[in-house]
Amino acid sequence: MLPVEKLKSALADRYRIERELGAGGMATVYLASDLKHDREVAIKVLHPDLGAALGSERFLSEIKTTAKLQHPHILPLLDSGEADGLLYYVMPLVTGETLRARLERERQLPIADAVRIAREVASAVDYAHRHGVIHRDIKPENILLHDGSALVADFGIALAVQTAASTRMTQTGLSLGTPQYMSPEQAMGERSIDARSDVYALGAVTYEMLTGQPPFIGATVQAIVAKVLTERPASIRTTRETVPAHVEAAVMTALAKLPADRFADARSFADALTDARVTSSAVSLSVDLANGSSSAAMRRTMMAAGVVTIASLALAAWSWRRGAAEPMPLVPLTLDVPSGTTDLARFAVSGDGRSFAFSTDEGIELRDAGQREYRLLQGTKASESPTFSPDGEWLAYSAAGVLRKTPIAGGASLSLIANDSIRGGRVSWGDDGTIVFETGGRLGLIPPNGSLRILAKAQSAEQPRMTPDGRGVLYVNQQRGSKLMYYDLAADSAFVLLDDATEAQYLPTGQLIYASTLGGLYTIRFDPSRHAVRGTPTAVILDMQPNGGVAPFVVTRSGTLVYRAGVDAESRVLLRSAQGKVDTLPLTSRIISYLRFSPDGRQLALSIGSTRGTNRHVALYDFSLGTLTHFTNTGGGHSPVWSPDGSRLAWTMEGPETNAEDLVVQPIDQSRPPMRMPALPNDQHATAWPSDTMLVFSTNGGVRALGATESRASSSIVNPLTGTGVREYLNPLWAEYDVAVSPDGQWAAYTSNESGQAEIMVRRFPRANEGGKWKISSDGGNRARWSADGRTIYHLDRGRTSIRAVGVAPGNKFSVGASSVVMTARQFGSAWDVDRKTGRIAITVPVSTTGARIVVMQNWQEAFARSSKK
Repeated sequence: MLPVEKLKSALADRYRIERELGAGGMATVYLASDLKHDREVAIKVLHPDLGAALGSERFLSEIKTTAKLQHPHILPLLDSGEADGLLYYVMPLVTGETLRARLERERQLPIADAVRIAREVASAVDYAHRHGVIHRDIKPENILLHDGSALVADFGIALAVQTAASTRMTQTGLSLGTPQYMSPEQAMGERSIDARSDVYALGAVTYEMLTGQPPFIGATVQAIVAKVLTERPASIRTTRETVPAHVEAAVMTALAKLPADRFADARSFADALTDARVTSSAVSLSVDLANGSSSAAMRRTMMAAGVVTIASLALAAWSWRRGAAEPMPLVPLTLDVPSGTTDLARFAVSGDGRSFAFSTDEGIELRDAGQREYRLLQGTKASESPTFSPDGEWLAYSAAGVLRKTPIAGGASLSLIANDSIRGGRVSWGDDGTIVFETGGRLGLIPPNGSLRILAKAQSAEQPRMTPDGRGVLYVNQQRGSKLMYYDLAADSAFVLLDDATEAQYLPTGQLIYASTLGGLYTIRFDPSRHAVRGTPTAVILDMQPNGGVAPFVVTRSGTLVYRAGVDAESRVLLRSAQGKVDTLPLTSRIISYLRFSPDGRQLALSIGSTRGTNRHVALYDFSLGTLTHFTNTGGGHSPVWSPDGSRLAWTMEGPETNAEDLVVQPIDQSRPPMRMPALPNDQHATAWPSDTMLVFSTNGGVRALGATESRASSSIVNPLTGTGVREYLNPLWAEYDVAVSPDGQWAAYTSNESGQAEIMVRRFPRANEGGKWKISSDGGNRARWSADGRTIYHLDRGRTSIRAVGVAPGNKFSVGASSVVMTARQFGSAWDVDRKTGRIAITVPVSTTGARIVVMQNWQEAFARSSKK
């Protein structure tokens, strides 16, 4: 029976369904007659697949909150319920049209009408916010125009759907909201959405009423979301100069990327629309500026824990109802872990991808994909390394070195090995029912119907996993430098497959998916019969770093990838002009560990990616073009420094092809390959390039100067173009590093730990032993930078909460002046630089905290297969 026929039959005693009025992303709307009250109403029926995923009880419970909203500009909710499996809600039938219909007809509304409608919607939104309801889907289609007044429809319906759906939402691929009107935080899938998200959406609607189009448009949903996250809306008055300045300022403030930069509530937005005193400077920054200046809105970020890519978000928002024949979209989500989970190195996922298990302080806790709550398996305290049985009915684990299993449904646990003298570590339950575990550096096997077998030839074995066919075991040999091994059970022999892997899993597609010790998750073809891999690795996930040599992940039989993410904090880049105006570089947030302006101030070199893996690389941002491009290949590059003429970059190369971190130099146009400096101690990175014949870099052992000295021709000559010779500059008993050379090349400011804490000091350059040394910082400091005239030294304070400027007078009697604060923040990142050409300052501000999290990606193989064909 068709849904409409089911609906007519189930509601025949209360409503008479007349005809369909329209269909949207979540529901179909029908015109109906309310038999009891003799009136026409509109009935919205959720699409059957969505309704089935939600379940009626929780949805109807959540929707009660919205039914309590009573406001002149809110379309009331008259009724709701379930009819033969279909979830529905009833609203009054409004005569008139939607705002969308009027915009399609007129394109741009009279300014007075646009402001009035915006204020009426803001009034409704503010009322709902004060009653704890966020709309989440403000758009022209949900604003009805009745007798000249605005009525907001579907208030709170989105929240009811989302709350009821919980994690089951990902099974439909549904992401609530419309890209043109989504706030950046909603577009990135943040779970905590507040009133300011609705303020953004209403700002976007007002922008469209005034200009004739939303703030951001694009050929694809992906393109729109990308602009929402990274671009600034075009000026309203450029399109329509008759719009008052204060109206434009109010709308632009509402459209700020960062919630903190928007109006705190809808009432404030409404007031600003009619307040001629409002200017664009009303946008406040979350960074406190020393001189009190403010700027345009900061760019909102993409969350790594956010873990939603632009492409996946767009697919999730729009393709869920295109039919079951299409593959489900890639929808990463962050899984809340139970309290007391102190180590995410060990977790388990059932083969169908619907159940999760964690080792916590209290024992093993379980969660189903459709639930938020965890339940504790009794008798599992001090348990480690849980793993599901192939049928999902049991969990095996290690407790105090004893291997046990316990039923998921509850009950007594059982010992897996009669002789508890065989101690077990990491446990893995293969698809064929075989259990493999670590024991004393070897591997133990417990077949489904067989006796215990010890694989004696598996040396220093860790992270074991059975292959799906049960013929072999993948494990890591740490004694041989984290080599991925394959143990052929029939041949009773072990074979080396890969270097530098922390663990791996064999997929039914004939590929290995493995975690690299250098960071990231990769796939590569694997031929078990030849005990070898083939081809080159393909990157799958870079937001994954080993911790203590462990980077856990699971691919379930249902095609779900679950992995532990959480690396270094992501940051955005702030730009402070010489006049004190602060803006944000229009880039999505990312892990940034180094920033350097080019000598002409036209480009910014950045180290992007985790500091613990080869997904780190050097990128160049062009200020005039607004583009970010890779300079190094993905992985293996950091700490860039420009040559004096800006024609070359020095940076640190790392990766599988190098035995250590090597300092290299390469032309900006990449007309020649990178030239490596001599082999030097690990952790070397350039800090200054004061002249063609001198390059300064830090190592673990101190700071050295590469280059020819000006007057000692008989000493060793080192030229960064040839990479020959080394002369020490600073090599004390304590750490002294991050040398910054003055513009005239006569002085060096650097960080010293001589006093027991990091302080900024100054010495002569390039001969440190000539003359004395002067303390610049007053209470700790890091990463010094010089002004263009050499009379100011900037540095970060000890806690990285402020940038300070210290006046200096170089000369025979070097003198240090007063210290002043340039800008402050709750927390700056360590990456920053001063542009000697313009006086600008670039500095990072963390926008996400470091911390491990569990990420779930459904149908990732299909999504990557589709993307690889494009």
